[in-house]
Amino acid sequence: MKRLLRCAVLAAAMVTAPAVYAGDCGYDYCWGAVGFGPNGAWGYSYGQFSETEAVNVAQNGCGWNCSVVRTFYNTCGAIAVADNGGWGWAHAPTRSDAESSAIAYCVPHGRNCQVRVSSCSP
Repeated sequence: MKRLLRCAVLAAAMVTAPAVYAGDCGYDYCWGAVGFGPNGAWGYSYGQFSETEAVNVAQNGCGWNCSVVRTFYNTCGAIAVADNGGWGWAHAPTRSDAESSAIAYCVPHGRNCQVRVSSCSP
């Protein structure tokens, strides 16, 4: 009887628990990062196993000169930068949505906001 009850509880948990899918990179969380720094430095990463690895790969692309790095997982991220150095960042399911949102977040902080870097890690 106890075994039957345990099986029933396990079956109910399997039906009600959300499905967990590995990301396209093969991990539950496919980490990515975008970053920028002075003198036009920028870097990005995607498909990394951990947030730390994502930051390190992006920083390496920046020559370890990124002053701003933002991370995300299983989505896209973008940073837009204004002429005066103001910036905005966003993440969204698509690259174009992340870029549009980053520009929208940048506009209150400066003029002529343009996407400096974007990446997707779905």
